[in-house]
Amino acid sequence: MGLHRRLPEKRMNRLHPLTAFSYYAGALAILLIFQHPVFLFAGFSIIVFVNFVQDRCRSLRRWLFFMLISGALLFVVNPLFNERGRHVLFEWASHRVTLEAVLLGGMAALSVMGIIALFVSYNEIMTPNKLLFLFSKIMPQFAVLLMLTLRFIPLMRIRLGEIAAVQASKGITVTSGTIRERAKNGMLYIQTLLVFSLEEAIQTADSMKARAYGTGRRSAYHHFRFRELDWLAFCLLVPAFVFAVYGRIKGWGTLAVYPIMEGVGLPGAETGLLIAMICFVGFPAIIELKGAFRWYTSN
Repeated sequence: MGLHRRLPEKRMNRLHPLTAFSYYAGALAILLIFQHPVFLFAGFSIIVFVNFVQDRCRSLRRWLFFMLISGALLFVVNPLFNERGRHVLFEWASHRVTLEAVLLGGMAALSVMGIIALFVSYNEIMTPNKLLFLFSKIMPQFAVLLMLTLRFIPLMRIRLGEIAAVQASKGITVTSGTIRERAKNGMLYIQTLLVFSLEEAIQTADSMKARAYGTGRRSAYHHFRFRELDWLAFCLLVPAFVFAVYGRIKGWGTLAVYPIMEGVGLPGAETGLLIAMICFVGFPAIIELKGAFRWYTSN
């Protein structure tokens, strides 16, 4: 009878909250400051791979529709309203669709989809306990506000699913009937969701007030310590991020589209910057794959 092999724990979960938060803050900054299709495509691909390594993209699948729709809208809207550019791809109903507009729309889409995928990974690693441990002692109100903000959309989705299940048991659904009936039932869903959320917010505020939250020094239930992995992480992340910021200040990692579009090729300096960005954004995948390899070879 074979022994059941337990899967290894995510190494990102073993990092100190400051280390993990620094990575996600830096990765978000990188996705915002670089405006080059090669950099954005590489960043988006790596973040999707990070989600795959962490949980086989199970969490990302729940956001796949929203992510693809957001990216598609940005990709389509910019060429529809922007006719600037010298390279005309085609004309449709007296409207010029230019390569420059398509390229800008594609970069905006890659940036937004990368940010969504990054926050999916963030929600898997940065638990509320870690956020409170990180900020509650110095900024208790900010810690609670940040925690509530980041969990707002996932929590609303869960609540909406629960409300839909209850309403469907009573014959109230948005999947059948006329358009007017569906809209009416949908508004009923939203009304119930808002009332539910407001009632729970009042209960949470009363509970925090009763416990005197924010009036004194706060202790943490979980105690996190800096380990060797955290120091090694900072030794990799800090130089890579500093080089990325330095390269952006020098004008690398951005593609000038107007008035004359530059080539998308990367010179030697920008290639080094791309490698630094890949090392930074792909850091979770590196440590997860290394840990998984050591675990499998030791069993």
